[in-house]
Amino acid sequence: MIDVAIVGGGPAGCATALSLRTHAPDLSVALIEQTNYESPRPGEVLSGAARQLLENLGIRQAFESQAWRPVYAVAAAWGGPVLSENHAIFSGPGHGWHLDRAKFDLFLARQAEARGVLMYRGVRIDAIEGLPVPARFVVDATGRAASIARRMGLSPKSFDPLLGFSRFFPEVEDSDPRTLVEAAPDGWWYTAALTGNVRVATFMTDPDIAREQRLDRQPNWRAALRETRFVSAVVPDCASVGDAVRPAGSACLENPAGETWLATGDAACAHDPLSGQGITRSLRSGILASYAIADLLCKGTAEGIERYRMMTQHGWCGYLSARERFYREEQRWNDRPFWQKRHGALANGETAPFGRTIG
Repeated sequence: MIDVAIVGGGPAGCATALSLRTHAPDLSVALIEQTNYESPRPGEVLSGAARQLLENLGIRQAFESQAWRPVYAVAAAWGGPVLSENHAIFSGPGHGWHLDRAKFDLFLARQAEARGVLMYRGVRIDAIEGLPVPARFVVDATGRAASIARRMGLSPKSFDPLLGFSRFFPEVEDSDPRTLVEAAPDGWWYTAALTGNVRVATFMTDPDIAREQRLDRQPNWRAALRETRFVSAVVPDCASVGDAVRPAGSACLENPAGETWLATGDAACAHDPLSGQGITRSLRSGILASYAIADLLCKGTAEGIERYRMMTQHGWCGYLSARERFYREEQRWNDRPFWQKRHGALANGETAPFGRTIG
């Protein structure tokens, strides 16, 4: 039997494993990933705020030795028809990166394996009983699927049905290196030039809109793209080399931890990609999870688990408030269903997005 089994080898799971090896080296840890990191993965932007987290995990130098694509600015047409730019030179944490997510996640997994984490790849786990090795404590780091929590009857509560329709293109030389975000009548877009000379362009919208417009078809996706001014100008006018449809809505577990398990990263709380902090938040969540687990297994106290539960829930409430404020900044298409759903009131105990009261 091992001490900790982590199901899911993305940023949250790998951060939990790495942090446990640093802060609780006497604990044995297994990391179980259902893939071999061969397929594209969602979430390509790593903010400069991740530097301190990578330092905490002991892998900053190894990360910076890789050929990741730096990004020095984010430009957004949000709330108006012009671009507003935030440049990294005015940010304390410094520039971020546009990643190849599969490559980045594999990098994290290899770092964990090099630190003595027992690695299982290509192993699908849907329930604690199916672990390849018995464990005293189990971490659900399966992302939005939250497959371990679901098998225990704890389904995440969804707050919106947002989907991301992504297409990948060969990058054009000297194209815009910024992260571009642009609101549109039926949703919003982002595009970024990624590590590996690939550009991603993603349309975020609701499932009913996607079905009506048949956004799974490239000509219809292109027609929606033409409603943008800035994103359409940098997306190559050629056939895509890949595509993906990804859930991107906000969802959370009301109870992210129990006596012998916890959920971390998107399995605990999945955020709207509008924040641009998904990977950073997952790394931080994994580190906090490791502290709670170490308190329980090394010190015999559940105080860390309770603290983790409270911090996760508090962070979720703060996120909901920030999310609502950002969406309310865009008022140009108040007659369109996508925006009507996201313009709920915040203050004085009024209804927050999709029926949840913020408290």
